[in-house]
Order: sequence, then structure tokens, then C-alpha cells
Amino acid sequence: MQNSSRIAWIDEFKGLVLLLVCIFHVDQHFQNIDVGSFHLACLRMAAFFFISGVLFSDRRFPKFKDYFVHKTKVLLLPYVSLSFLFLLLDPVIYNFDLYPKALKTQMFFQPVLCDSVWKYIAVNLENVFVEGKGTLMASTLWFVSTLYFISLIFYLLQKFATWISVKSLHENVVKNSVIGLVAAASFTAGYVMCLHKIHLPLGIERNFSTLFYFALGFMCKGALKHCNAFAGSKFKWSLPCIAAVCFVAYAFLKDPSPWRGFYNNNISLLLLASSIFGIAGLIALMAFLSGFKGKLVQVLLGVLRCVSRNGLIVLTVHFWTLITLKILFKQFFDRPVIAYSVYLIVAVVTFAAIPLFRCKLYRLLGKEKVSAKESLSIK
Repeated sequence: MQNSSRIAWIDEFKGLVLLLVCIFHVDQHFQNIDVGSFHLACLRMAAFFFISGVLFSDRRFPKFKDYFVHKTKVLLLPYVSLSFLFLLLDPVIYNFDLYPKALKTQMFFQPVLCDSVWKYIAVNLENVFVEGKGTLMASTLWFVSTLYFISLIFYLLQKFATWISVKSLHENVVKNSVIGLVAAASFTAGYVMCLHKIHLPLGIERNFSTLFYFALGFMCKGALKHCNAFAGSKFKWSLPCIAAVCFVAYAFLKDPSPWRGFYNNNISLLLLASSIFGIAGLIALMAFLSGFKGKLVQVLLGVLRCVSRNGLIVLTVHFWTLITLKILFKQFFDRPVIAYSVYLIVAVVTFAAIPLFRCKLYRLLGKEKVSAKESLSIK
């Protein structure tokens, strides 16, 4: 841990979730690849927003203005700059004959037919500034705009909850109760919008749904510190048993639809129930693995930490690489056995891009420049 308040395995948890997202995207776009990732639809992004809530802190930003400026720098500006970068790297822009092979163009989930490259560009810009989803070749950026808005909303929520509870004898209980009630109401609002297929500008309905998991993560921060201590005790071998029970419960409750998720606010009560068990299972698993001293396990955990630290690069570059392969070479790659080589190509390109972005294009990420060695460090 970097400091006494840092939970050792949090970055590894986040890295695993991001890796599961990448695996799903490959599985989704090549029909001759099937590693069962569709079964994790109720878990991936729920776990991501949960862990983002765990990592929330206003310690450095006592004023909303300062927090707003910081989040705009590290989330909103990268969202816009990377959207434009990957629009410029879209092969359809340079050869519109490839359009039939490109991702489907939609506005508020209604199909849009593009009859020219200018219409295609216009739809991409609408995706960025109206739907809050990034350009088509960087659709994974939807999570950045969503995280930006719910981070700002939650900052105000927890300040309000703190103000309400400051004179209470049970300050933390009152504070968490206020946050929990607002979070539950927020998910309910998102669920109602899902039932009525309501889609609003900038993904407002997504913000309602995901705020619940962000708030849940924040409220569980103290419990996770106890879990961290438990992982280092003689009782740590009970953690894999807890993980197994949680995963069985997740599988039992899992919504049968493989397309449940927050991207289009396609949520359900089963997603809510199963995702909580799935998150608990991942927590127990990662807390257990963090205590292993074996070299192989530590290397794998180090890779997950690297993915976590470079999450924005990993999620955008892997998707651009994948869709480019699909547009230009799907007929060659989407064959039995050969299709699985897509994983290797995507991984190589993505990890090669990390030092490029961290050393040369770091301003697009709102980050400081680091060396190539440091950007790929697994320590």
C-alpha cells in the first residue's frame, strides 16, 4: 500500500474489471469467439462504478469549485480530446465504402442511416455532445462522461449528507443513511426510465442508475478496510469459500439477457441483485489473491495494476484496434481458432500504446508525463 488508508488490492480489482470489459468486447464482435463473457453482463460495469465510489475522496478538494476543475481536467477534457482523436483514426472517414462494415449509427437507440461521410461525422459529433457516448470508434468513452457527472453529483450529495448529520450523535450512520436513501431513489428513477424506454441527453438515465453503485462503493469503504485486514489473518482461507458462494448466488440470480447493462440503461431488478453478489465475490477473490507471495500470482496482479493505472488508454485503444480489425479484416480473422488471435493482436497494440500516450500524448489524458518504463511498470 502506498499509505495507511490505501486498500492494497483495489487497483487489482479495478484492473480485473477493465480486463473483463475488454474480453467482452472481443467476444461480442467476433462470432467465432466465445469465452462466456456474456454471462458477466450484470457484473462488469456495476463493479467498475462500485470501485470508483470506493476510491472517491474530497480530501484534496474541500471546495466544489476545486473538485469540479480537477474532474473536468482528468475526465471531461480527455473524453472530448480522445473522442476527436479516434474520430480522426476512423477508417470510414477516409473510405466511406467501409460504412456497411462499421458500427451501427444510432441516436437515442434509433437507427440512423448515413448517406455520406459528412452525415457520418455529424452522427459521431452528436454521440459526443448529445448522447455523451464518445465517437463510434471510441464508444467505451461513455463510461468517462458518466463517471464525470456522477462524481460531481456525489460530491454535492455527500457534502449535503455531512451537513445533515453533523449535529447527530451517530454522525456516520445518519450520513450513510441519507446517501443510501438518495442512491436507492436514484436507481429507482433509472429503473423507471428503463421500463418506459426513456433516453435523455448526456445519458441522464445512466447517471441515475450508476450513481447507486458509486454511492454503495463509498459506503462500503470502511468495511473493505476490515476485509483487507481479514485477508492478512489466519482466517484468509475462508475468503475463496465466500467468493464461491457469492458467484453461485450471482449465477442463480443472473438476468438471462446478455445485453443487460448501463450503456443503454438496460437494467433490471435481477441485475441489481446479482451484481451485488458478483461484486462481493470479486472482493473476496481479490482480497484473497493479494496475500499470495508466489511470483506468478504477483506478476498477474502486477499486470492488473498496470491496466488499472492506464485504464483510459486500455479501454479506448483496445476498442479502436478491435473495431478496425472488424472493419478491415473480419472475413480473415472471424474463422474458427484463428479468431482467437484477435486477443493477442488487441493486447499487443493496446500495451504498445501505453508508453506512447503516457510519454507523448499525456496531455490528452489530463495526466503528467512519465517514462515508458514507469508507464508499463507492474509494481
